[in-house]
Amino acid sequence: MWGVVFDTRLTFHDHISALATSCFRRLGFVIRNLRCFQDPLAIKIVYNALVRSKLETSSIVWNPYESIYALLFEKVQKAFLRFLFKKVFGFYPYLYPTKYLLGSLGSLEVRRNFQLMITACRALRGESDCPELVERLVRLFVSDVPRIALRPRRRDLLAVPPARTVSYRNSPLPRALSQLNALLTSTPECDLFAWRWAAICSECLRLCEAMDARCSTVPI
Repeated sequence: MWGVVFDTRLTFHDHISALATSCFRRLGFVIRNLRCFQDPLAIKIVYNALVRSKLETSSIVWNPYESIYALLFEKVQKAFLRFLFKKVFGFYPYLYPTKYLLGSLGSLEVRRNFQLMITACRALRGESDCPELVERLVRLFVSDVPRIALRPRRRDLLAVPPARTVSYRNSPLPRALSQLNALLTSTPECDLFAWRWAAICSECLRLCEAMDARCSTVPI
């Protein structure tokens, strides 16, 4: 399968299902050929190169907002974690060792949201070669002074376009703008334009991990 596939309703459900099936097959190939490997670092490198890289290809576009589709990819990573746990400790876990081993791999949903925020930040900082994307992202709230004086009201920095459907509200552009507004709300001192890039990446990752902790359905 090449590129990103969408159906007649302009959803990526078919693409997500086909991608999860393909990655399960690829993971089976990886596990069969890594049985003689003993170094956990080498095993993770092979997994990241052959499986996770495919799981995250163009993920900014098709990033699912429905939990049923997001969990499809987590099942792939959980299957690998079960294999990795066996390599490290010599036996399979009774439950998926998510809390113990996810720290070394990172949640796939966190990584997808982080990548989306980083792409949006690059565009806002003038580091994107796509003028259309920059034009759609740079939508700032500007109010006249008398109105602010008469009716004080705090607005978000970035204007999220109104959405009439759930699908559009969770599409990449509104989602990126909403996440950046959430970042600026939780960290008011954060300056997306003047801060060092490493500091912005750190704050974006912190927000994505906090969002995942609130919405996580993974058993402990």
